[in-house]
Amino acid sequence: MYLLHEAEEKDLKIISELEKGLFSEEKWSYFQILREFKNKFSKILIFKKKEEIIGYLIFREIKPEIEIFKIGVKKEYQRKGVGTKLMQKLMEFAKEKKISKIFLEVKASNLSAYNFYKKLGFKEMYRRKNYYGNEEAIVMVKEI
Repeated sequence: MYLLHEAEEKDLKIISELEKGLFSEEKWSYFQILREFKNKFSKILIFKKKEEIIGYLIFREIKPEIEIFKIGVKKEYQRKGVGTKLMQKLMEFAKEKKISKIFLEVKASNLSAYNFYKKLGFKEMYRRKNYYGNEEAIVMVKEI
């Protein structure tokens, strides 16, 4: 049984633990996740298998755009459609809210994430030098 819905405050500690396991340098702390959760423009989607959170998506909606800040999927569930389902839910939300564009940044060396976004219809706009320390960020956009 899979569930996909907005996170509640009680879910944030688990998201924080997933974040620590998935990201080394760019991981968000519990307090960063909490601050985003409390931001009136932000939403956090979670993907659950039974009662276990196995994926999450953190984004901010400032009409007419959305910016994705974080997407994470527990390692053993990666490449099994969880990230795609989270992104599809975001695109449904965007259509309902009459959003015209979704933006994100991806580390230039993260080819699997870059290719994942390309497969979903995101296009490269430009690059930000030294965004991740000494590494570029690729800014991508999807028109809705």
